[in-house]
Amino acid sequence: MRPWYPSPNLQTSFVHRRLAPGAPIVPSARSSGLATAGVGKCLNRTGTRRVRPARRRASRTTRERPACAPARGEPGGGRIPRSSLQTTFWQRHLGGGEMASGIGRFGKRASRLIDFGLWAAAALLLLTAGVGALGTARLSDNEADIHRASEVISGLERLLALARDMETSQRGYILTGKTDYLQPYKAALPEIRKQFDALATLVQGDAVQQQRLATLRMLLEKKQHELAATIELRKTEGFDAAQAIVSSDAGKIFMDRARVMVNEMEATVQQQLRTLRDRARATRDIAIGVGLASGLLTLAVCVSFGYVMRRLLLVEAAAAHDLFEQRELLHVTLASIGDGVIATDVGGRITFFNRVAEEMTALCADAVVGQPIERVLMFRHATTQRVIDNPARVAVERRRTASLPAHTRFVGRSGGELPVDGNAAPTFDANGKLVGAVLIVRDVSERERAEERFRLAVEAAPTAMIMVGRDGRIVLVNSQAEKLFGYARGDMIGHGIDMLVPERFRAGHWAHRDAFFGNPDARPMGEGRDLFGLRRDGSEFPVEIGLNPITTSEGAFVLCSIADITARKRAELELRRRSEELARSNQDLEQFAYVASHDLQEPLRAVAGPLQLLQRRYQGQLDARADEFIGHAVDGATRMQSLIDDLLSYSRVGRLEDARRPVDCEHVLDEALRNLSAAIRESGAQVTHDPLPTVHGIEAQLVLLFQNLIGNAIKFRGKDRVARIHLEAHTRDDAWLLRVRDNGIGIDPQYFERIFLIFQRLHTRREYPGTGLGLALCKRIVEHHGGRIFVESEPGQGTTFSFTLSRPGADETRWPRDPRE
Repeated sequence: MRPWYPSPNLQTSFVHRRLAPGAPIVPSARSSGLATAGVGKCLNRTGTRRVRPARRRASRTTRERPACAPARGEPGGGRIPRSSLQTTFWQRHLGGGEMASGIGRFGKRASRLIDFGLWAAAALLLLTAGVGALGTARLSDNEADIHRASEVISGLERLLALARDMETSQRGYILTGKTDYLQPYKAALPEIRKQFDALATLVQGDAVQQQRLATLRMLLEKKQHELAATIELRKTEGFDAAQAIVSSDAGKIFMDRARVMVNEMEATVQQQLRTLRDRARATRDIAIGVGLASGLLTLAVCVSFGYVMRRLLLVEAAAAHDLFEQRELLHVTLASIGDGVIATDVGGRITFFNRVAEEMTALCADAVVGQPIERVLMFRHATTQRVIDNPARVAVERRRTASLPAHTRFVGRSGGELPVDGNAAPTFDANGKLVGAVLIVRDVSERERAEERFRLAVEAAPTAMIMVGRDGRIVLVNSQAEKLFGYARGDMIGHGIDMLVPERFRAGHWAHRDAFFGNPDARPMGEGRDLFGLRRDGSEFPVEIGLNPITTSEGAFVLCSIADITARKRAELELRRRSEELARSNQDLEQFAYVASHDLQEPLRAVAGPLQLLQRRYQGQLDARADEFIGHAVDGATRMQSLIDDLLSYSRVGRLEDARRPVDCEHVLDEALRNLSAAIRESGAQVTHDPLPTVHGIEAQLVLLFQNLIGNAIKFRGKDRVARIHLEAHTRDDAWLLRVRDNGIGIDPQYFERIFLIFQRLHTRREYPGTGLGLALCKRIVEHHGGRIFVESEPGQGTTFSFTLSRPGADETRWPRDPRE
């Protein structure tokens, strides 16, 4: 099995993308040989010069292009003329099918646009005509309605005028008695009837106006009767009788009501006139807007139609020119690309040979075009020295892509070798007929030098380095790996990595390897598990492995750095052993404290009981010193009893306990306050609290926790103020943060850690009695519940104790280690 050397991508995607049937041959432009600025200067082989990049290859078999040296095995003549072969190549490989297809697609689009424009223009014309006819009809109807309304107003004014004429005629006759004054009166009577008949016709479609007109007719008829009566009285009884009727204002009332009715009818007609005029203006504006829009759209359609037609003519006229420019550009591209590009016909004869191929082979295109490709390009394997079949010939025969194997060397005319890489693909015309092949060859000297640097870096690594492929086979090892596993390099390369894995881990190793290649990223291997390596002698040893993915053209690999951690494992075992011994020692100490305090209860009671009895019975019967001695003995026994009780409570935490369950902190607080009721009454302390949550814990221990914290606040209250203690709770992720805040004497921050230690006191027993176990017990209870406790205080400013307790069902492992986080 040969050792692994990384190699770049062979660009098989180029073959599949660029050399599909009917597509022009455009090799990958990844190299620096092609630049836009150089296209204008790079002409074809007809004699004009080409601009060449300044790049030089350090390992070429030759640096100078010879003056058209003959190819290997060429006697100097008998080759196919260059011009005919070039013509055949461009005709077969650079056909205008794509251009024609593009023109056809554009023509179809243009035809659809023209059809759409014609139909749109016709629709716009019909729309304009329809809107114009509708507007004209509506304007005509509005004009008739306006004329009718004007006639109604004129008729009403005429009625009032005739009524005034009749009234004027009546007054003149009454004053003078001359019958000549009655002429207007007599002439108005038939005119009034005619006006009423005309108005009745005009308001025929309006029920309200008809009602008003009927009322107006009735009022004017009454006015006529009043006028006729006064005229008759003037004739028969004289001026005074007629004057009396006129002075009664009956006629005036009829006229005033008639004027009101006329005003109402005129107002209604005026409103109708305004509505009709507004409707007429709207109809006019719509007609104008539609006309303008239709005109603009028609103009746009006409302009677009002309533009499309012009584009069609321009495209048709420029098609041949564009095709010619594309062929020239492709020629320049192939000639200037940074890789060697060689095209052949189906017989394997060269039809195109670019500049890089000339430099690589030290042959000029004129000498090789028309020659069989095997005479020009010979490839040999660097290790086996076996001659490799030319990929262009293989691609034509198999009608699929073919690649040069790794470690291929191009053999020059002088026998020198050049490291190369490349691939070939068959080419087809627009009808799918095989017309030849194109071969891409590149110089990989720099890549092989980089591979050598990589190999030296791996070899110089201070730890064992092994590279493994996706199939699990070893492709690269360094000397440290040889020393670590006891195998020679040749015994590992090409074999499966399982040879270095103990038998009991091999079954699942392939699954872990596939999982890594499915999501490759640099990471430790087997995190959280103990890993072992297998030496050649069969011994196992603990290892630590780091994985680094590497992707090359030959596939995905993983570079493993392997370290022997036997010494570290021994140190970890020793540390674990010492930790276990310490835990056992702590457990023994706790057991001793529990047993000692429990066993001291009985003898202490035997001492304290008689002393208390002696004090009660003989107090004052002995001398003063005897009473003092008895008091000291009773006080010492009482303090000893308190100390033993606190020690028992401290040692019970974590040993003898009930099962954890949801606990209501409100109930816990009530129990603690009940136990502290005497101290609260004595001190006058005020204890308040916010709503408290339900937590997960042991109720008896939580009662003791609350009782100690509140009792501590009562004990260390200020002498000049009433003790105020407040409890509150806040949510914190999966836990509750509870605070006990007081206004006591406070604590200097330098003692924050010390106050939680067992038997630690900041004050004398005379100032503040106690055993020094209260806060240590609180810390033990909180930590036993998975929480943390801390204090915030300043001397004279009060103290706040904060601690965390878990919610029911919460994952305690996710809590913050510090409740202040």
